[in-house]
Amino acid sequence: MVAKRKAAVKPRYVIRPKADQDLDAHADYLTTEASLNVSHRFLVSAHDTFALLATHPHMVWSFKSQSQPFQSMRVFPVYGFEKMLVLYQPLKGGVEIIRVLHGSRDVLAALGE
Repeated sequence: MVAKRKAAVKPRYVIRPKADQDLDAHADYLTTEASLNVSHRFLVSAHDTFALLATHPHMVWSFKSQSQPFQSMRVFPVYGFEKMLVLYQPLKGGVEIIRVLHGSRDVLAALGE
């Protein structure tokens, strides 16, 4: 008798539309101000960071906010682009990427608070 193995569920990440727009804007900026190569490295690094967060969604600090929708939000820098912050929420089996913002931005204003 052959035992059936349950297929392992691969952790996933979901990119919200605003986060996708953030990625495009940062990539465009880096293409103009640095180079296409730097822009490409940023996008690859961002997606590598998302994949890491999907496998370890609770490894970083929580976002401090009085607003209920943001209390479960977490913040983590993009590897190699540490001033770029990923704002995300853990999901069952992964994470939801809410925004990707430069650390100098007013995060609460960008989130609509």
